[in-house]
Amino acid sequence: MRLKKGYFLGKVIFTFLLVLVFLSVNHLFIFATSSSMNLNLEKSIQVALENNMGYKIAESMVDVSQAQIKETEGAKKLNMKIRGGILQASETLDEEDMEAGDYSDLLTLAPLVPIVSISATKIIYSGNKLESLIDQAEANKQISLNDLEKEKQEIIYRVTEAYSQVLQTEGIKRVSTQAVKQMQAHLESSEALLKEGMIAPIDLNRIKSQLSNLEHNLIKAENGYTLTMYNLNSIMGIDLNTELVLENNLSYEPCEINLEDALIQARENRMEIMNIAQQRRIMEEMVDIAKSNKKPQVMFSAESGGTGWQAVIVAEYSLWDGGVNKAKIEQAEINLAQVDQSEKQVQQLIEFEVRSAYLNMKEAEKLIKVAEEGIKNSQESFRIAQVKYNEGIATNTEVIDAQSTLIEAETNHLNALYDYNINRAALVKAMGTYN
Repeated sequence: MRLKKGYFLGKVIFTFLLVLVFLSVNHLFIFATSSSMNLNLEKSIQVALENNMGYKIAESMVDVSQAQIKETEGAKKLNMKIRGGILQASETLDEEDMEAGDYSDLLTLAPLVPIVSISATKIIYSGNKLESLIDQAEANKQISLNDLEKEKQEIIYRVTEAYSQVLQTEGIKRVSTQAVKQMQAHLESSEALLKEGMIAPIDLNRIKSQLSNLEHNLIKAENGYTLTMYNLNSIMGIDLNTELVLENNLSYEPCEINLEDALIQARENRMEIMNIAQQRRIMEEMVDIAKSNKKPQVMFSAESGGTGWQAVIVAEYSLWDGGVNKAKIEQAEINLAQVDQSEKQVQQLIEFEVRSAYLNMKEAEKLIKVAEEGIKNSQESFRIAQVKYNEGIATNTEVIDAQSTLIEAETNHLNALYDYNINRAALVKAMGTYN
């Protein structure tokens, strides 16, 4: 009997402990999956630069280009090698045995002979080919640095865009929520008016229909908000389920940049234009490399081994190559000329980008002011329509129409703020002035 009681007590204690463990694990799981971050735009950009894989790849390309410089510089330095091995040969044939037709010594192995030699080579003169290769490698490194800066600016813009989208959809969700509450309140007051016989049942049906539409819009707004949050998390390189608490920076701040200054700064700062200069440098060196083949090449080499040492200076000059090098020079000069054409094309595209962002920003700036005035008028119209409806001197249609106009005005204001901030960020990116 005591054994059964002890067994029963043990089961109770075990079950109790199991429940505690489950609750603890469940609590930790909920905590882990509901982690949140308080961010402003600057912190969001910092997180993205620390985690974005595209930026890390661009950083690694800078390291690769630096290694390429070391590789090309190494070709100018002394190159030394050591070679070792073992020589196995047959015994030396005796002339008398050979005359007698005895070649049996061919099957007799001589003692193993170790072979060790040290060699050194150095290019004395390459017709400036090596110098041109080094200059090319340095230009490629500068291009990779420019590409890194360009990737940084692209990430800053993408984070700014995604951050603003979250704030925009959050605002639309807020407008939709408020509209649903307003219509629910209107429904309650209308039900009271229906009981008093002041409105017809068809008015109530229309209110319910409008409420259904507003709830539909709210569901879409909530889903849109979640998707933009996922998008921002993805760009920052963090868990998509991370809940973000963002500072509301979706506001209007006047931009003092004028179009002419923007165009000037774009020509001075854009990485694409800087890369064109480096590409021209590379093509100029390609021409020099092709021309260097027409100059003498001088090399020093020395080698020592078991039989002694030897040193030699060799000079080589091409007398005739069937026109191969001449064709290489022509190709290099054509590629160099194409760089100038590419520069004009890039400058034109950049100018169009600057002008588009500037004009779109100015358009949104005007729309913000119009939308703000529209909100004031719509709020007052909606308030008056509600008062008049409750007093029985306005129709239900007037209230619904007034609310629809208010929702449209508030949405237009949010969209204008979003467009302004995004195009302002696009203008800064087009100018190449992100830091």
